[in-house]
Amino acid sequence: MPIDLKLDSNKVFHKVFEGTKPGYNATQVDTFLDIVISDYEAVEAYVQKTDELIDNLNKTNKMLKDRLTTTEANLAVLEEKMKNISDNESVSMANLDLLKRISTLEQALFKAGINPSNIK
Repeated sequence: MPIDLKLDSNKVFHKVFEGTKPGYNATQVDTFLDIVISDYEAVEAYVQKTDELIDNLNKTNKMLKDRLTTTEANLAVLEEKMKNISDNESVSMANLDLLKRISTLEQALFKAGINPSNIK
């Protein structure tokens, strides 16, 4: 956000004052204006550095927001996969329980002298 300054270092440096007889000492005015110019240059440099820093921080912030969005999307996909794996594991356990029950029943039929393969 630029600052609305009425003066800059060049305007101060090139400012011409009208001369008057009982006026100020020109050397003192020049020395003072040199200090003012130096201060303006320091402020301008500070503002420029600050603007660059803000731009860099905004770019970094955008990059991090993009990464967060991507990471959240990846997390949702992985959570769905985990849910599917959990569901598949439950189905597999149920199937395993059924296979054990069938095996137990087949063994009981064999002990009773009946071949389970012949049952239709």
